[in-house]
Amino acid sequence: MKRSVCARDCYDTCFFKTLYEGGYLSFFPEKEHPITAGFLCYKGMHMSKWALSEERLKYPLLQVKKGSGQFQNLPWDSAFSIFKSALDNVIKEYGPEKVLVFEFAGTRGIINRFFPYRFFNKLNATFVRHNVCDSGGDEALKDVYGTSVGLSPEDVSNSELIVYWGMNPVKTNLHGYNYFRRRNFEIWVVDIRKSETAAPNFFIKIRPGTDIFLALLIAKILIDRKWYLEEFVLKNSIGFEEFKQYIGRFSFDYLAEKCGVDFSLAENFARRFFEKRGIIHMGYGFQRSYEGPLSVAFISYLPFLVGNLPGFIYNMDVGLDKDYVKGFNLRTREPKFIYQSQLAEAIENDEVKFLFIYNANPLTTNPNVNRLKKAIVDKGVFVVTHDLFLTDTAMLSDLVFPAKSFFEYFDVLDSYYHKYVGINEKVFDGWGMSNYELMREFARYYGFIEPELFESEEGIITNVLKPARITFEELRRSGYVKVDRPFEIMTPSGKVEFISQRRKLRKVPDFPDLDEFKVWDKVDKDTLRLISVTYGNTISSQYHNTLRKVEKRIFINPEDAVKFDLEEGDEVSVFNENGQIFTTVHIDDTVPPGCAIMYKAFWKTIAGFTVNELTNDDVVEKFGYQAVYHSTYVKLKKRP
Repeated sequence: MKRSVCARDCYDTCFFKTLYEGGYLSFFPEKEHPITAGFLCYKGMHMSKWALSEERLKYPLLQVKKGSGQFQNLPWDSAFSIFKSALDNVIKEYGPEKVLVFEFAGTRGIINRFFPYRFFNKLNATFVRHNVCDSGGDEALKDVYGTSVGLSPEDVSNSELIVYWGMNPVKTNLHGYNYFRRRNFEIWVVDIRKSETAAPNFFIKIRPGTDIFLALLIAKILIDRKWYLEEFVLKNSIGFEEFKQYIGRFSFDYLAEKCGVDFSLAENFARRFFEKRGIIHMGYGFQRSYEGPLSVAFISYLPFLVGNLPGFIYNMDVGLDKDYVKGFNLRTREPKFIYQSQLAEAIENDEVKFLFIYNANPLTTNPNVNRLKKAIVDKGVFVVTHDLFLTDTAMLSDLVFPAKSFFEYFDVLDSYYHKYVGINEKVFDGWGMSNYELMREFARYYGFIEPELFESEEGIITNVLKPARITFEELRRSGYVKVDRPFEIMTPSGKVEFISQRRKLRKVPDFPDLDEFKVWDKVDKDTLRLISVTYGNTISSQYHNTLRKVEKRIFINPEDAVKFDLEEGDEVSVFNENGQIFTTVHIDDTVPPGCAIMYKAFWKTIAGFTVNELTNDDVVEKFGYQAVYHSTYVKLKKRP
């Protein structure tokens, strides 16, 4: 058996052993690991279907005509020749900055996520800045604490209550959820609908986009009832008196009405939150809106008021030197970056002529994918994709290289939830090349001689681990190691900042005018706010093609069904200025009135559409250019 770490873009980052026998993979979760705790989620249990799928690509592919979906197999040497010819032509005619490397967290292995940067840094190519996930909340927390790195589960010692704010951990953080259940934590859920997590626990239902109003309501109750640690707060913060004055401007009734929460429920929650010194795990989804990023900051104040520093779970970083893997020292020009969600705009502006994509499926997961597809075709961008499958993105690529699953290569992983670093060993010989292998072959084909382009995996990891004071031998021997990195406030003042020096530099108000604050409201009577949420059996677009479990319907409230004269199962077109999709209606009284819910990132080549044909591709510039998927509005029309 070999040691494995799940490399999916997931909080839990599970540790297990893998046995490959008789053409099948068997998994044995680590029982002693405090987070994995001896079990895998549904997706984890079915990884064998994904890794050993008959749909796996086995040879490089050349598309006969762009967008035709017709490919021919290529020998590797021919594929390398075509790759080099196209890349050289773009660099010669337009310059290396027109070459864009688009990657994300399709695999979180440190080598195979970041080593490709070295080859493209040698070429002086352009990279993406990630803004489709948590960049807005990241900025918001840095404004307050100087860092977005908060608690890991095992750091929680004096609390007895956890709030899951804007997330459904039964589907997205199951191991973390069970960790707190095993410790008998009181569990509260704040969300726009009663999810699988909310159903058996305490639940606060809010109107979409009104998180900041609920946060202010709870803060006002805590302060008004003296349910906070005043001496602790004053000692460890700046601007608290001004914050008190700010919330004093709003009545309880005003804040409760705005977020749609009964005051007695809010008061009961605030009391329990104080008595049990509550912590908050903030999800990433709700911040993907105009209102979301600043809301994160105000939510993060709540656990601080009751004596927790930090009191939020959001991100984790144990200090591994990932920049070492990227090799920016290989450049001879200053690096250029393009925001991930603004790829279509960059192509329209002739900033991209050659696009290399790995660890990502942007033709499914980027917002407003119709615009992106049109830009690629109209501007004649040469697209190369490295993937295991013929994804929606691969189907629009000129050249496709087959990739390996993480069971077919060595790597090391950390987590953005807990403090463990683990080793992932090669389990079997499969097909294609890993990202690490492909980049070494590119460098060899180009005749490059820089040793950084051919550094061994052990050499890379040895350097990556140094800041955490872990040796490669220690990690290989034990399989996984916990890195104790204490929390550190990193604001200019060294304190929690209600009045933030970072916000001042970006001209962001510390205390926004709520009447002008961009919050949810129906644009007109025929419009619904579309929330596209994570589907429990996929991780973004991953596993859709292998598990084949989808929920394509649009969920609407009974009031809206009456308003639009719709019944259960009616076929409808869902449309806005970005596009149109066809689906069926499911009437669900857990959905807020004026809102519609659909699951995100299904492949159009399988499901017939992806909801990202409709999503808003605008950004919140002052908060990390956060993409605003959930500030999307649509109309419905019954099909004849």
